Amino acid sequence: MWHALRAELAYQREYLLGGLGMAVGVVIIVSVVFFAVGEDGPPSHAAAGIRGMFLIMAPLIVGFIAQSFRSEERRARLLLAGPLTPRQIAGASVLLTVVLFGIGVLAAGLMIGAGFLVTGRLELESLQMVGYVGGLIFAMMQMGLLVQEAVAARSQQRLRASAAGWAGFVLAVLLMAVLSLVAVFFQGPLSWFSLHLGNLIAAVTAMAASVALYAGRTDFTR
Repeated sequence: MWHALRAELAYQREYLLGGLGMAVGVVIIVSVVFFAVGEDGPPSHAAAGIRGMFLIMAPLIVGFIAQSFRSEERRARLLLAGPLTPRQIAGASVLLTVVLFGIGVLAAGLMIGAGFLVTGRLELESLQMVGYVGGLIFAMMQMGLLVQEAVAARSQQRLRASAAGWAGFVLAVLLMAVLSLVAVFFQGPLSWFSLHLGNLIAAVTAMAASVALYAGRTDFTR
């Protein structure tokens, strides 16, 4: 499975480097604009958060690109010709999104750290903003994988599996909605904790369900 994960990373390397390069370019432009507008621009914590968000988003967008290829290409058949099982291939796909998320966190952390060295200020709000946006996109990516598997199960006449997949999707969305609503009634760290918890539970639920559905596939080209 680890060889498959390395192969997936190598396959997406050009997209990843291109996405990070564009994100760095946007961060530079945004930083120049913030400097030019001075006090009329966003607060310092919001400015740092905005710069960090571009960098944490770039690898996650690559994850969505990988998802679009996943349903059309026949690499799964090549991997199945070796020692891998469908469950291991599904696990590699999920781990790829985790690795991409980790790369985004690292890139955003380096950007915020560089800002701290320049300004001498590190505000918790910046980290909260970047963490929430990254977590939200990561959860949406996992739900995208789950939707793919629910649709595939339906096309393969695995109706119970498809229904279970859609049920898992609805459950993940409801959990995010409820915990986001809870966050509205609280302020400070508890509010952010509720938002982060919603993203985490939705992502884990979708990850487990998508792996289970992929393991039951009968066709690996669609």
